[in-house]
Amino acid sequence: MTGIAAVLITFTAYVLTHWTICRTTKWRPYARVINLLWFCFLPVYLLSFYLLASRSTALAVDFRTPLGLIDFGNGLLLNFLLLMGYTYFFFLMERGLSLRLMIEIKRSPQGKLTIPELQQIYTYDYILDKRLGQMERMGYARIANGVISGTSKSARLAASNKIVRKILRIEQVMP
Repeated sequence: MTGIAAVLITFTAYVLTHWTICRTTKWRPYARVINLLWFCFLPVYLLSFYLLASRSTALAVDFRTPLGLIDFGNGLLLNFLLLMGYTYFFFLMERGLSLRLMIEIKRSPQGKLTIPELQQIYTYDYILDKRLGQMERMGYARIANGVISGTSKSARLAASNKIVRKILRIEQVMP
């Protein structure tokens, strides 16, 4: 229970710090901010766990025992899972093109848009440029003289994606 309490305290501080950074700075890329900040908060988790385990009577646990190590490990696992969920949520909000399209449809007078109306808001070129620009900034593609090439980073991602898709039997449907 000590690990869970330490994570709740630490992760709340992490999210508030990330929110403050996003609101007050233009630090990019976001993935680096999220990960670097999370690694910076790992010692905060260690300190929180230690203080709760040694100073709180309700949460006292001897972290040198197997039960204490399990409690500590459970907290670390929960911390990592919260990071994954928060990262997914954040990037869905920040980059989610489908979400942006749904918002535009909702904001329209009749609650629906035709394809030409939607193209007036987001042109195909805009969408493609935005996606390719993100891929280049993140190191997944190189764009030179109008030619797009993958990187070793994108090759590793594609290979791991192919393995996961094969294991889960996920087929990519292309028109």
